[in-house]
Amino acid sequence: MANDIGRAMARLKHRDVRTRRRAVRTLFEQDDPNTLEAFESLLDDEDPWFVSKALEAYRMWSLSQGADSVRTLLNHASTDVRRVGANLLASHGEDGAIIALSCLDDSDGVVQKKAAQALLLHPSKQGLEALLAHHQESIICLGMRHPNLDVEQVKQGLRHVSKMVRKAALSAVFEHNFSIDFESLRTFFDEDIEAVNIVIWIAQQRPELLDSFTQQIKPHHVRELATYLRKNAQDSKDPLVASLVEGGILSPIARWLLVQGPQEDALRWAMIRDQRLDIIERSKLLERLIGRAGDANVQEQVERFMQSSPPPLLRVACENLSTAATELRS
Repeated sequence: MANDIGRAMARLKHRDVRTRRRAVRTLFEQDDPNTLEAFESLLDDEDPWFVSKALEAYRMWSLSQGADSVRTLLNHASTDVRRVGANLLASHGEDGAIIALSCLDDSDGVVQKKAAQALLLHPSKQGLEALLAHHQESIICLGMRHPNLDVEQVKQGLRHVSKMVRKAALSAVFEHNFSIDFESLRTFFDEDIEAVNIVIWIAQQRPELLDSFTQQIKPHHVRELATYLRKNAQDSKDPLVASLVEGGILSPIARWLLVQGPQEDALRWAMIRDQRLDIIERSKLLERLIGRAGDANVQEQVERFMQSSPPPLLRVACENLSTAATELRS
C-alpha cells in the first residue's frame, strides 16, 4: 500500500493527463491525510479538474494535518482557492482563529467575512479589537456580534459614522441587555429603527420613561409588541407586562389578553374598565368572553360593569354576554 501511495504521489506531476488522473483517484481511494502536501502543486494546474480535486483534498484532510495546511490555500494568488481556505479556518479552532487575524487584510471581502466568523466562533480580545478596528463596515458589524463585546465598545458603535454599524451596535445593546443612556437610543426610535425592541429595553431598563412613549406607539408597534408578548410572556407577573401596564402602553396588553385564560381575569377586567385603552380594544376583550358567558364570575363582572354606565359600544357587548348566559340557562 505504501508503494502504491508513493507511486501515485510521484505521478501527480506526470506529463500524461490520464496518468495524473489515475494517480489522483488512487490517492483518494487510499484516504491517507499524509498525502495532502502532494496536492499543493495541483492548485496551480491549468486544468480545473485537478484544481477542484486538490481543493477537495484540503477539505478532507486539512483538519488532520493542522492549521498550517490552510495557510497554503490562504497564501495562494487565486481568490477561489483563498476562499476555500477561509472556509476551513473555523474548523481549526484557536489555531485557525490566529491565522484568521491576518486574513482580515485580504483583498477579497468573502475571505475577510469568513475570517471574521472564525474569530467570532473562537473569541479573543485580540480578535475583537481587530474586528472593531477594521476599515470595512461589514466587518465591524460582525465585531458587534462578538460575545466579549463590552458596553463602551457598543457606545462607540452607536456613534459610528456608518448607519450600518450604528444599527449593529443597537442590536448588541438588546442582545447583551446593556444599560446605557437612553438618549443614545432616542434617534433610532424617532427614525422607527428597532422601535419595538427599544420599548422592550426601556421597560426592562428604564420603566419610568414608558409613560412618555404612549403617544408615540404606532399601530405596527402595537402588533409587534403583542406578538412578542404572546411568545414570551407567560402571565401578568412578567416584568414586561407589568411595566407596559404601569407605563400606559395598554393596547399590546389587551391583545395579549385575548389569548389568555381565566387566570388573567383580574387584569382583563382592569383593562376593560381603563378609559386610557381604546374603546375598540375594550370591546374586543368583552366579545372574547362570549365562550364563557355562562361563567358566574363573568356574569358578576358584567353586572358590576353595567352599573358604571359604560359607553354604548361596551354596553352592547355586555348585553350580548347577558343574553348568551340566559340562553345557556334556558
